[in-house]
Amino acid sequence: MKILRNYLTSLISSILVVLVCLFYSDVLSTAGVLVITFISTVFLFSFEALVRRYTLEKTVAIMKEHDPALFKEIPKSIEGMEEEIVLWSKKQSEFLEEYKSREQFRREYVGNISHELKTPIFSIQGYVHTLLDGAIDDPKVAKRFLKRAAKSVDRMSELVKDLEAISKIESGLYEIQLRPVVLRNLIDDSMEALESFIAKHKAEVEVVWEVKRDVQVVCDSARMEQVLDNLIVNAIKYSPVGSSVIVVIREKNNRVYIDVRDHGFGIPDGDLARIFERFYRVDKARARSEGGSGLGLSIVKHIVEAHGEEIMVSSKERVGSVFTFSLAKVKR
Repeated sequence: MKILRNYLTSLISSILVVLVCLFYSDVLSTAGVLVITFISTVFLFSFEALVRRYTLEKTVAIMKEHDPALFKEIPKSIEGMEEEIVLWSKKQSEFLEEYKSREQFRREYVGNISHELKTPIFSIQGYVHTLLDGAIDDPKVAKRFLKRAAKSVDRMSELVKDLEAISKIESGLYEIQLRPVVLRNLIDDSMEALESFIAKHKAEVEVVWEVKRDVQVVCDSARMEQVLDNLIVNAIKYSPVGSSVIVVIREKNNRVYIDVRDHGFGIPDGDLARIFERFYRVDKARARSEGGSGLGLSIVKHIVEAHGEEIMVSSKERVGSVFTFSLAKVKR
């Protein structure tokens, strides 16, 4: 299109020359008009091509100064050179967009970490200074404040641990040891580990088997138990006290799917697309009161994807949510 536009410019210029020659046709003969028209047309097209090539070569020279790896072989045709420059410009635009996106993410990430650490640090600071100002002399007050300070320290420790886990996953240092695992053992271990948490929240967790209970899957059992624990804990946290959570194990196309279904508050449609982002919380006030680093679902997504699997979520406000992840079934 651009090449056609350039040629059209030269053609219009040639037509103008012809019109001028025709205006002076009483002075010039027909042969003279044709000769002048031919010479001017050849000159205009050649001049336009030379200007284009000179401009493009200058552009290429400037680009190679900034990046010597560009244009190892200079295209012989003007059209080829233009195509290379357009392609390079497109790549640069995409790079700039990605850079802006990453810079925005970096600012949000640093801001979120600062915000998450600020609360427990200020809490610890307040309790310690209060104790130093004399509260330590009252054993009951001292014990209560020390317990609260310890709780804030635990929260900071959890945040650092989760940050370290995400860092290792993204850098490829997070070890995933895939082996055949009896899924029932994994589910039982998770239920046992969450027993006190479930009792504390007066919740009920029901496991529904739509496959044989001796089914085996390929996974890292410790990592997958972490995934299951996180999903069940979230389901209980974001549901009314005494609600039930249902874990459904089903099979489709030689894969085992695990659904964690709750009857909780649900997730607004506008939040669904961001639910697995770091530090993203649907109900910020409730989430902070329940504790947690805000990184749980992000870690869950990373672990599932490190297994070559996927995790999905569907939800409806005031009805509940369903988190589903898949695992490869062991063929027998």
